Amino acid sequence: MMNFTQARKELLSGLTISVALVPEAISFALLVGAAPQVGLWAAVFMALSTAIFGGRPGLISGATGATAVILAALVNSHGMEYLFTGVLVAGLIQLIIWISGAWQIFDKIPKLVMSGFLVALAIMIFSSQLHYLDIGKPSTLELIATLGVISLAAIAMWKSITRFSFPPALSALAIGILLGVPLMLPTVGDISPVSASLPTFTMPLLSWSAILAVLPYSFGVAISGLTESLIAVGNEGSKKKETFAQGLGNIVSSLFNSMGGCVLIGQTNLNLAAGAKHRLSSLAAAFGLALIILTLGKWIELIPLAGLIGVMVVVVIQTGDWQALKTLNVYKMIVLFGTTSIALVTHNLALGVIAGTILYYSIKKSALWQK
Repeated sequence: MMNFTQARKELLSGLTISVALVPEAISFALLVGAAPQVGLWAAVFMALSTAIFGGRPGLISGATGATAVILAALVNSHGMEYLFTGVLVAGLIQLIIWISGAWQIFDKIPKLVMSGFLVALAIMIFSSQLHYLDIGKPSTLELIATLGVISLAAIAMWKSITRFSFPPALSALAIGILLGVPLMLPTVGDISPVSASLPTFTMPLLSWSAILAVLPYSFGVAISGLTESLIAVGNEGSKKKETFAQGLGNIVSSLFNSMGGCVLIGQTNLNLAAGAKHRLSSLAAAFGLALIILTLGKWIELIPLAGLIGVMVVVVIQTGDWQALKTLNVYKMIVLFGTTSIALVTHNLALGVIAGTILYYSIKKSALWQK
């Protein structure tokens, strides 16, 4: 049973996380090409589903890079009207994985393949940010100013991670606002307006042609999202329950014009490090974020994009398993770069994981593997 001191700790941690979710949720929505509220409300629905049904107390779900990069490819190929169909089908695939018990297969994914998955994800996130530098056709001087603010925002976030207890993403956001507003750099509002209102129930496009069109992307979203989510669960909880929570969260998100997502490893670690041990912290994060959207929604439009890009630069650094590149023999390098390359070429992280896993087990028995 939770005492008052622990309850206060849970609430404070959850509310802090809710504020920290804002810049990342917006960034991932923009990555997809959607309005900010598509990412913000996705974070609310995913956080709620994990809080109530998830496999481990303290987990934080939301819009993430692992799913956003694949959804961005879907939108680029078929248009925004297919986005929510893709999220719905991804959620249904995850429920099929839950019912069939196929979630146990994720334990068989080699660590080396996971490293390739993370490197590919980092590269995808970084490349997705580059086109924001061209908004408004900036002059050379304006571009230099933008790059300067991005760099300072990223440095501020990194310093917050390594030295301060202040939520890291908010440090980048603060620098972006303090420097970007006086310099009149492009803002979130230059890309899309933000609605400070409750999401409405809308049935996604469900024709057979639409379902077949999104299926490869949805499969990628389902597998990539579960891969990251089950890494976060680890051996501390139920991967079966988390698979159900992810599927349900994505389905509900799709029905309310949101982009779904998966567990956020960084925010989960931040929550657990703050002493959260119960589901109350995750619930507080979800409801706190909903309150922020409804009360401060229009102010979000004024956030300079440079601050958000600074956040994503640090996300890229944190996401990639760069250490794995240092200690590879030729066969391990083939697996790592094979996984990464296939994911990048196909714009589908799940295909990279599947191909990398097959490649790994195909050559694992080679006597040269250990050399």
